[in-house]
Amino acid sequence: MPVYPGDPSPSFKKYSTLQKNGVNLTKITMGSHTGTHLDAPRHFIRNGIGIDKIPPDKLIGEAYVADLSEKPIGSGITSHDLRPKFEGKIASDDIAIVYTGCSNHWGEESINRRYTHLAEDAADYLVSKKVRAVGIDFLSVEKFNAPKPVVHKTLLGKGIFIIESLSSEVRQFLDKRVLMICMPIKLQDGDGAPSRVVAIPIRND
Repeated sequence: MPVYPGDPSPSFKKYSTLQKNGVNLTKITMGSHTGTHLDAPRHFIRNGIGIDKIPPDKLIGEAYVADLSEKPIGSGITSHDLRPKFEGKIASDDIAIVYTGCSNHWGEESINRRYTHLAEDAADYLVSKKVRAVGIDFLSVEKFNAPKPVVHKTLLGKGIFIIESLSSEVRQFLDKRVLMICMPIKLQDGDGAPSRVVAIPIRND
């Protein structure tokens, strides 16, 4: 599966089988930021908390899914782009989901280094809205190979968790509010962890 260039690729090896050992058991090797995953503050913040210190109720809450897929692939999403999408739609402590459309190109090698990302001022805007988490539908919120991880540090430094590599299924909730549940593997002092993310529509009537 696609991973952030330079990260370890996941591998799955049959460790035991029913035929030889009486049980099926698989050995899994992968990085902590493989597939849909959660970034903990520890990922970039000195003395930041790890995955195991994040209360589960912080990862269960209302989310709003904004459609930014009109941005050209590879460009940076700015605060100017976010403001008309989120103003009046998100409140303090919400989860802000940014749909770039890049997830529709999952598996295309060329996009792994040229995906749509958040610009620095977009991160500042989301901090000003006091959201609890930010999600995006591709490998990273940060521009590929950015000289300084400003977006990560801006968000994580304020205790705003980051959910990356959400699937293209996000598009069924565009411009809607959902109840979002993000359940990462509880790794001790983990800088990040693969996560199962579920969205449930919220009725407005």
